[in-house]
Amino acid sequence: MSQLSTVQLLYLFYAHAYSNGDTVTKSVVKSYLSKELQQEAEQSYEALIEQKLIESPKKNRLSLTTLGKKILALNLQNTKYRFDSVKGPKVINILLEYLQQVSYDSHNSSSQSEDMDFDTYVEKFKALYFEERKRQELLGVVAIYSRVIRQKFSENNPISQTLLDKYFEKLKSNGKVFTVTEKDEELIQWAE
Repeated sequence: MSQLSTVQLLYLFYAHAYSNGDTVTKSVVKSYLSKELQQEAEQSYEALIEQKLIESPKKNRLSLTTLGKKILALNLQNTKYRFDSVKGPKVINILLEYLQQVSYDSHNSSSQSEDMDFDTYVEKFKALYFEERKRQELLGVVAIYSRVIRQKFSENNPISQTLLDKYFEKLKSNGKVFTVTEKDEELIQWAE
């Protein structure tokens, strides 16, 4: 994640809050910065352009890129900066917009992780198992650890740890996989 300085964070924030349509002038953004920070406005503009967080479609006008909006949202979540003056309803509305977006994003990612049904899990897990087995056979030794393959599965598929554990236990109870524990590690083998 790109960590922004305070002036860069405010520059992005005000550029988004005070944009007319999708763009805003550099002078408008600068006017909303405090007197001390206005001295750093041009350097911040250049740094944000270089990082591709803003773009300048027309002379002296700028807009946030998609990446810029994402980085702004991430930095707003972690900033220690506190507004000390009333900036008006546009600033408050943009803050609300980002809070709603963060809430929406976290809701979507958690609902996506619960969407996988058991049949899809079995199909994907089986494919991963045989892919791993083939890879190990080429090396000469096959030892598929349940901990390792489950970790690979969760890295490649949107599934919660609870659901992953539940489905893996169901695989074992249905007899689709056999397990053996050696040296505190569970080895698995596909039954079919």
